[in-house]
Order: sequence, then C-alpha cells, then structure tokens
Amino acid sequence: MKLKTIFLIAVVAISNLALAQNVLIDKEGVAHFFSEAPLENIEAVNEKASGAMDLDKGTVAVSMMIKDFHFDKSLMEEHFNENYLESEKYPKASFKGRIIDFELLDFTTSEEITAKAEGELDIHGVTQPLTCDVLFRTSQDNIEVETSFKVELKDHKIKIPKLVIKNIAEVVDVDAKFNFTKK
Repeated sequence: MKLKTIFLIAVVAISNLALAQNVLIDKEGVAHFFSEAPLENIEAVNEKASGAMDLDKGTVAVSMMIKDFHFDKSLMEEHFNENYLESEKYPKASFKGRIIDFELLDFTTSEEITAKAEGELDIHGVTQPLTCDVLFRTSQDNIEVETSFKVELKDHKIKIPKLVIKNIAEVVDVDAKFNFTKK
C-alpha cells in the first residue's frame, strides 16, 4: 500500500514537471513608474518583480511587492508606502492575463514581435481590466519582454490629498521589463 502511494505521488510530480516545461520565469524583472506633476516629478524602480509566461497557453502573470519600489528620496518612499499605496495593508501588485492571438506568434525566431496582452491589474486591493502593448525580443536563449501602460490612481482607489494634488499626477506611467531564459 505504501509503495503504491509513493508511486502515485511520483507519477503526479513528474506529470506536473512535464506540463510545466514551457513556463518561463524571471524573478528579477524591473518595474518602473513615473509621475509627472507641475511641482515635482516622482519616479521609482522595483528590481524584484516576478514574471511568468506559459509558452503553451499564452498566459502571463506578474507579481511584485510594493515595498520593493525604491525612490531617490527616502521621504517619498515613506509617503508612497504609508499614505498612498498602504503597503502594509496591500503588500502586492499583480497582473494576470493572456497574450492576444498568442498562437500566431513564433518565439523560435530571432526577431522582435509586437502583441497585446489583456488581463486584470490588481493594485491597492482593486482589480481593473488592462490591455497593453507588449514587445518581445526573441533569441535562441531567451525572450526579453517589455511593456508600458498608464494607471489612473482613482481607478485603484489611491487617494491624493488636495494639499499635494500638484505634486502627484493622477495618471502614472508604468513600464516593465523581463528576461526569460529558454530551457
């Protein structure tokens, strides 16, 4: 009985590994945002974004800790985490979606491919639909992915006090880069 159980567990584990062969993962993706406002530009970088892309299904997922965004000014970082993004309460941002018409894309060539991704962006505990352009640079060994899009703070219930409304843009530019190594 014990041998049958161990055998069954081994078969399930190997099956899962075989199914996951075409999932590429990057745990050192870079996410960047820029807020252009009349009094002050605000910018931050997160170099610990995790991304996954399933080459069989065309699905993508991105996740990052809000506290991993770093600013040039420590006071900005503190206000960002405590007052605006409330990173203790909402520690992660994520995107889950799919590449549109993925089955028509050829990742075996060494060229640039432009496509669109659609899915759900979750920031500050609020999930909103998102469609964005994605640029793929493929080579024999890896797939580099770049995207950029805009986030309206009100859509994610991120409140900006009237006192600092000229310091923070209501729409923030976001871009991200991932480098997936082919297996």
